[in-house]
Amino acid sequence: MVALRRIRHLVAGLLAVLFLTALAPPPQGLRVTDHAILGEQVMSAGRDAFIQAHPGLQTASFDSDPAVVAAWWQSLSDGERHSIARRMPEIVGNLAGVDYATRDVANRAQLKLALAALLDSAARHPLDEVEAEQLAALHAIKGALASKTVPRFLIELTTDSPPLAAISIGDLDAALLVTFAVPGMGTLSTDMQLWTRAASNIYDAQSAAGAHKQAVIAWMGYRTPPVGVEATRDNYANRGATLLRRDILGIRAARGDARQPVINIIAHSYGTATAAKALSPDLGIRTLVMLGSAGVDASFRTAADLAVEQVFSGESSADLQARWGRMERTNPSSADFGATILAVNGDDELGLKPVTGHEPIVHSPWNDDPGSPLWMSYTNVTVRDRLYSDHMQSFGYLDVGTESLLAVGDVTTPPTYRGYAFGHSSFSRGVGPRAEAALGTPSDSMARR
Repeated sequence: MVALRRIRHLVAGLLAVLFLTALAPPPQGLRVTDHAILGEQVMSAGRDAFIQAHPGLQTASFDSDPAVVAAWWQSLSDGERHSIARRMPEIVGNLAGVDYATRDVANRAQLKLALAALLDSAARHPLDEVEAEQLAALHAIKGALASKTVPRFLIELTTDSPPLAAISIGDLDAALLVTFAVPGMGTLSTDMQLWTRAASNIYDAQSAAGAHKQAVIAWMGYRTPPVGVEATRDNYANRGATLLRRDILGIRAARGDARQPVINIIAHSYGTATAAKALSPDLGIRTLVMLGSAGVDASFRTAADLAVEQVFSGESSADLQARWGRMERTNPSSADFGATILAVNGDDELGLKPVTGHEPIVHSPWNDDPGSPLWMSYTNVTVRDRLYSDHMQSFGYLDVGTESLLAVGDVTTPPTYRGYAFGHSSFSRGVGPRAEAALGTPSDSMARR
C-alpha cells in the first residue's frame, strides 16, 4: 500500500513535467516527445496500470540536472510558475533548480495535504506502524517550521516513510553564506525539531562570529543508517552523497552566474562519510567540518584528497561511538589525515562546556523543561530527578554554550565579515579571531590560518 502510494506520487511528478511542457518549451535536455509518449500511455492504460508498469520514474524526475531545471524554470513567466507550483506542489517543492520561495510554498501546501490525509485516516481506523511514523514525522516537520525570529523555509519534503525533508534557517534565495548540516546514523525526520534546533544554533553562532545574510539548512535529505552494523557500510552514504550533491548544485543553478554564496558543510557521525563522498571541485565548498566522525572512505587518505578549501575535525574524548564506526574508514581526526582539529572538550576559564558523548545536540526548550511530558512520564521522582540532572550536565557538539559550537560558528564564517571579499571562486583560508581559542593543534600541512 505504501509503495503504491509512493509510485503514485512519482507519476504525479511525471505528469507535472508533461503539463509544464504544454506551457513553455523546455531547454535542451528535457525531451518533450518522451513525455508525450508517457502521457499517452497513462491515458490509454489507466493510471494504476501505468504505476505498476513503471516503478522508479519519480526518482529520475527528482534527479534531473539542476542546471537544466533552472534554465527551464527561469524561462517561464511568473504566472506560469505560480500555476505549476499550485497544481503540482509534490514535484515543484523538491525540484533542484527552482527558487526556494516557490519550493517553500509548494512544500507547505503538500505538508498540509499529507497531514490532513493521515489525520483523516486516523479518524476512521487505527494507523499501522508505518503510517504512525509518517504522521509523527509530519508533525515534527510542521513544528520545526515555527519561529518567532529568523524565517524558516521548507525547501524539501518527500513521500518516503518517514519523509525526507530540509528546512532552511534564513532566506536561501538571498543568503551570502549557506551551510548544510548533515546528520548521522539513526537520525530521521521524526527528529526534525531537534535537528532544526541544531541548525538554528549554528546560525546564531555564525551571527556571533560576524555573519549576516546567512542561511543554515537542517538537511534531512537522505535516509541515514540505523544504529548498528549498517553504519559501518557505505550503502546509505553513496545514495546520500548523490542527493547532497544535487541539492548543492540546485543552489548554484538557481542563483545562476551572479550572487553565488559561500557554501559550507557541517556533518556529524555517519554524515561525514556522506559529505566526503559528495565533494567535487564543481561544488565550490569552502569549509567541511566533521564532528564525531564515523570516518570517511579509505580512498581519502589525507584532507588534501577532499575537494574543499578547509577541513576541520572535532571529536570529544568521551565519544566512543565515533571510534566504533571507523572500523574500515579513515579517521579524519588522526594526525596523518591533516585536518585542523577543533577543541571540543570544554574550557573552564572561558566558561565553555565540553561535549560529553556522541550526540550532535541534547538540549532544547522542550526537553530542558522538567515539567514536559518527557520527564513527567517517569512516575518515580527519584529516578526522574537523577535522569534530568544527568541530562542537564550532558552536551552535544552543537549545543549552546559548548566550546564546539563556538568553534563551528567561527570557522564557517568567512573573513568577508572582517573586511575581505569572497565568492564562488575566491575563497579565503582564514579563520576568525574567536576561533583561535577554540582550535586544537593542527598539523603543519593543514594549518589553514
